[in-house]
Amino acid sequence: MLLKKASIVSVLALAVGVSAVSAVSAATVTKASATKVGATKASPVQVTNSTYIVNGVSANISTFIEKGRTLVSVRGISTYLGAALQAVKGGVQATLNGHTVELKTNSNLIKVDGVEQQLTVPVKSVNGTTYVELKAYIQALGAQFAKDASGATWIDANLLADIDHIQWIDSTSFIGSVENETGRFDYLVNAQTGKYKELLNAADASELVVSPNAMKAAYSNAIGEVFIIDLSTGASTKASADSSIKPELVWSPDGTALYFLQGDKGSVIAKLELASGTISKILEDKVDYKANLEVSADGKTFTYTVTKPGAVVADSSKPVENDDVTIDTKGTEPQIYMYTVDPSNNKAVQLTTSSDDKVFIHASADASAVSYVSVSDEEGVKSTLITVSKNKAVNSLFIEKDVYQATLSGGKWYLLTEGNGTNQFIYEVDPATGAAKQLYTVSENVSEIVVKAGAPIAVINNGHVYVNINGHWKPTTK
Repeated sequence: MLLKKASIVSVLALAVGVSAVSAVSAATVTKASATKVGATKASPVQVTNSTYIVNGVSANISTFIEKGRTLVSVRGISTYLGAALQAVKGGVQATLNGHTVELKTNSNLIKVDGVEQQLTVPVKSVNGTTYVELKAYIQALGAQFAKDASGATWIDANLLADIDHIQWIDSTSFIGSVENETGRFDYLVNAQTGKYKELLNAADASELVVSPNAMKAAYSNAIGEVFIIDLSTGASTKASADSSIKPELVWSPDGTALYFLQGDKGSVIAKLELASGTISKILEDKVDYKANLEVSADGKTFTYTVTKPGAVVADSSKPVENDDVTIDTKGTEPQIYMYTVDPSNNKAVQLTTSSDDKVFIHASADASAVSYVSVSDEEGVKSTLITVSKNKAVNSLFIEKDVYQATLSGGKWYLLTEGNGTNQFIYEVDPATGAAKQLYTVSENVSEIVVKAGAPIAVINNGHVYVNINGHWKPTTK
């Protein structure tokens, strides 16, 4: 569904700078460059130990500042990055992840993969140690360089690039998905170090759905077959060869079964028993276009939306060959339904009748209420967080700011909202009391927040994932 504001689809950004100066230790040693007899004495170089976080490890590396640039010990930074160094004629060569960088002392040119690049400050030798501009060298080796809001500088050499979506597995790892013209690639990513490995490469696979115990994930292919992937080994096994279309998969709370919407119109709620491969129907009420399926913690109540298709309207006074038709969308807004399993009653309860768009829909664990972001067609009307109880009572949970995204985790709502000017806010909302607490201020280019109980909050900024670790936004992908 397209929302009325583009900002609901792509809305935030993390305030991450690229300053080249890191936190500097108190111990400072002054070293003068060697000069020839009779020559003008060179200005002393103030060498310090600077602290960076390199590949997830705190590193103290010799640096100094010249012309506003930080120059870093080539050997020091290369060791932490894992770059291989070797002497070449007149200089040194560094190699990392398929990139080759050649440096020569006193030269303001470095050769990156065979192409020369200009430096602001020439490569220098101080007391036998070779120094090069930090940012230029890091980027030449293909590493990520970022400074978080606390002032800490993060340098990572082996980060996944261009992430489209992530979902937490547990408190330390997530699945990062990359989509391109050949399909979707899923990777298992360590949130602390950024290290990753390929999990799934399938052109026609549905989104991976992580099991309640975080040990497995389920997906279906284009012909409806269901597979279970072991997240520790990456091995996939076929759970069902049934060829009916399954647009949504939802794990049962005990992890023994998968629920799904069956058919190209999502008409039936069905259940797949993983042990036997048996498929049974939970609800078949001949109501088409179900979506947003969820199941309660006891596995007895299902919530979902129903969206009616628009009606084709033709002017009977005009010739049919003119193909002069319009689509009447009145009454096509999604409505929320709830169904509690009852063999004697095959009817669901319609909870809403309002004409607003409903997005980011989630039910409480006990299915006592369903909440969603209400989006109005009226210009200037804010998108707000609404809750509707199983007895159809409607209340506003959050109306203070325009809501761009919302997710429910651990019984709390987390919202991405408008801020002041160029920044945005992340709020936590308690659905029981309606109390709202602002957690973070971020800027306007971050497109998504990702939350899971027990895991840190993550945000996606132009394909880059940042994870909040101990109050600092750590870049985890590039």
